[in-house]
Amino acid sequence: MIECIAQAKINWDLHILGKRPDGYHAIDTVMVNVGLADRLTFEPADSLSMTCTDPSLPCDDSNLVIKAARALAHAGGIEPKARIHLDKKIPAGGGLGGGSADAAAALDGLNRLWGLSYPRERLSELAATFGSDISYFLWGGWCRCRGRGEIVEPIPDSAVWPAIRVFLILPKLHVPTPAVYRTLNAPRLDGKTYERPLTVISSFINMQIRNFLNGKGFQGWPDNHLQAAACRAEPRLEPLQKFLEAQYPGRWQMSGSGAVHFVLAESGETPAALRRRLSRNQLDEADVVEVLTAPPRPSS
Repeated sequence: MIECIAQAKINWDLHILGKRPDGYHAIDTVMVNVGLADRLTFEPADSLSMTCTDPSLPCDDSNLVIKAARALAHAGGIEPKARIHLDKKIPAGGGLGGGSADAAAALDGLNRLWGLSYPRERLSELAATFGSDISYFLWGGWCRCRGRGEIVEPIPDSAVWPAIRVFLILPKLHVPTPAVYRTLNAPRLDGKTYERPLTVISSFINMQIRNFLNGKGFQGWPDNHLQAAACRAEPRLEPLQKFLEAQYPGRWQMSGSGAVHFVLAESGETPAALRRRLSRNQLDEADVVEVLTAPPRPSS
C-alpha cells in the first residue's frame, strides 16, 4: 500500500489579468501549502475503484482523482487498476484546492504503484491536461502560478522561510468557482506582458514575513481580485469580510474564490479567541483551524 498526503493551499495574492479567448481567465497568483490535509492510500487491485470518507463526494469519473488515474494509465499505456481510498479533511468549495491536491497525490501515488517512474515535470504536463492548478500541488511550498494556474514557478529561497501561523476560517458555505468568475466581468486579455519578476516576489514576501514575525506589523498585502466577485456570488461572505477588516486590519485574505478566509496569527492569539469574536458578531456558522505554512514537497 502507498500513502500520500494532500495538503491544502492558500493564495497569498491572486491577480486576474483578463479573460482568454478559450474562456478561461489568465491569472498570476502566489500560493503556499498549509497543514490541513487529505490522506490517500493506493493498493493493487483487479480494477479501478475509489472510496471516500465524505459521502457527499462522488467517487466516479467526475472525481479528479479518478480522472488523474485514467490519464496516468493512458499515458503509460496500461490498464488503470487500483483501489483508492480518500480520507477527506479539506472542505470542498472553499478555495483551498482540495480536489486538485487529491488529484496531484493520485498522480504521485499511482506513478509509484504502477512503477511508471515519471519525473515530476512529466506529471505536471499531464496534470495540466485535465485541471488548472493540479500542477502546483506536485511542487508545493511557495510558488508563483500563471496561465490558468498550470505554469508553476517555485519562488527562489522560499524553502528556508520560517513557517507562519495561520487561522483558517471555514464558513459552512460552498461557493462554486464558476459562479464567482461569472460575476467578475473581467475584460478580455489584452496581450500585454504582465511582469512580476520572481526575485522581486521573493524579496517582498520574505520581508513581509520577517517583519510580521518580528512584531513590526504586516504591510503591503496585495489583492485577491476575486474577493468582491465572491461576495456578489455569495452575499453571506460580506459580513465576514467586514468583521475581519475591523478585527484584523491588513492581515487577512480570502483564499482562491472563497469561501475560506485566513488571518495571520500574532503571538498569543488563539483560534478559540477568534471563534468567540465570530460568535459575538453572529458569525458562528464558521469553524476556525490553526495551521502552519508548509515547505515544498520532496521530489519522488
